[in-house]
Formats: sequence, structure tokens, C-alpha cells
Amino acid sequence: MRWALAIVAAVLVSCWGCTREEASEAGVAVGGLSEPRIVSLSPAISRTLVDFDLQRNIVGRTPHCASIDQSIPVVGDLLNADYEQLVRLRPTHILVQPPASGIDQHLVELAQDRGWRIGKWQLNGRDDIEAMVQELPGVLFSGNQEREADAARRAAQIVSEIADALSPGSEPLFRGRVLIVHAVEPAILVSGTRTYLDDIIRTFGASNATTANGWATLTLEDVARLNPEAIILVRPGARVGSIEEAAGPLNDLPIDAVRGKRMAVSVNPDGEMPSGGLAGVAREFRSILQQFADGIGAAP
Repeated sequence: MRWALAIVAAVLVSCWGCTREEASEAGVAVGGLSEPRIVSLSPAISRTLVDFDLQRNIVGRTPHCASIDQSIPVVGDLLNADYEQLVRLRPTHILVQPPASGIDQHLVELAQDRGWRIGKWQLNGRDDIEAMVQELPGVLFSGNQEREADAARRAAQIVSEIADALSPGSEPLFRGRVLIVHAVEPAILVSGTRTYLDDIIRTFGASNATTANGWATLTLEDVARLNPEAIILVRPGARVGSIEEAAGPLNDLPIDAVRGKRMAVSVNPDGEMPSGGLAGVAREFRSILQQFADGIGAAP
């Protein structure tokens, strides 16, 4: 019995004065319960973890997770993971946004061997984002009722904020066909149907100028044929000098959006993140569509 007490005392002494993170990394429960050690293989999921105030629980990330501390170790991404680094980081949870082909089987097997829990969400539309937000508390805090309840309350707040931002109102803002453009060179990359940005414009009364599903690549000839009545250029966090600068070769097309000067730039930093930040993107899109409806050339 004495030796058992001595071991416990040694652990307590060794962690006296440790930070919360150091104690958790040492494998010691904090406040009687272990904190999750999260590896996020999705920039969108990392962004959502920030909304839950869980940045300090992230121990590994992709090189594209710009919303969190850049000193957090990089473990590659879902298509090219550094498995040795994953093992060194000793996560409790791996959170992924899997491609249509599914998760790499080696990652699944490694997680099973090491006791890591995998949380996975395909984040296409608004419903997918809300499902991720609502399911995260149970994935991360199963067995910790107090922490799960706190996270569930935050999840409900985030979903409520999204619902408020996407409230359509009594009248459609803009009924025209909108092309949502992410890049103009070397190819024109757009958000098609069944995407969260498509969900936003449809909620506010507009329609998508393309019928392609997901992200699609178009040519200038394709855009001319589609003849969108308005264009939203998505440039997260950018400082764009002018709409014409952002639109590039689209400016020269004989389309209604150019003739009617219904082009705008979305600069919300979460514009390309299907994350808990959807509410902010929706509010910006609402403002842009209202300007289109009012006949005002929207400025960035």
C-alpha cells in the first residue's frame, strides 16, 4: 500500500506547477478528467473548434489550418498524412473531412490499434455543417457529462446563429441567377449546387447560374453561355482594389452581370470554410444580394 501511495505522490509532485496542457500531455487527468488531444485534418473543422474555444486541445493540424496557432505541429493532410508524427503526438481524437473515396484504411487501422477516436463529416451543405456542430460535443466528450453539456450548449448557440443569419425574411432579396466564383485564372472555379454557398443564395431567393454539383471548373465560353445575372467573387480575407481587378477576364464577357454591374467581392475569411463560421458568410451574402436587388453596384 505504501508503494502505491508513493507513486501517486511522485506523480502529483512532478505535475505540481505544470500547465494544463503539460499535465494533459503527460497523460494526467486535469480536474479528474482527461482533456481531448485533437488532430484536425480539416481546415473547416479546425475553424469550428475555434468556435468551441478548443484551440488549446489541438495538437496536430494540416498546413492549411490558418485559423489556429501556426506553431501547432503539422501532420500533413488526409491524403498525405505523416503517420510517424501522428504517433508521436499521441492524440485521443482524429477529426477528418473525408473525400468521396473514404478515409485511408491505414489511418483507420492505426486509430483502432492506438485507441484513437475518429470523427468524420462530409461538409457540403448547410445541413452537413450543422450536423458536425451538433455532433462534436458527443464525439469529443463522451463520458464527461459536464464538458459534453457545456459543449452542447455552445453547439446550440452556433446553430441558432446560423439560423438567424439565414432567416429568409418575407420577400426574396434577389431573384436572379448568381454565379459564385472562387478563381478566374488559370481556370474559372465555381460553387455549384449542393454546396453551402448555394444553400445561402437559394435561401435568400436567388438561384445558381450553374447546375453543376459541388465545385466545378468552367471556361469563359461556359460563363458566356450561362449568362449569369450577377456574380459573387469569393476572396476570403483579401484586400481587393476593385471589382474589376478581382473579376479579371470575366469583365470582358457580354453577360448580364457585367452589363448590369451586378458583381461583388465577398471577403469574409470563412468564405471557403464549411464551418461554424457560416453565419458570418451568410450575413455578408445577404448584404451583397440586397445591393443587387436595390440596383446598387456592390463594392468589396
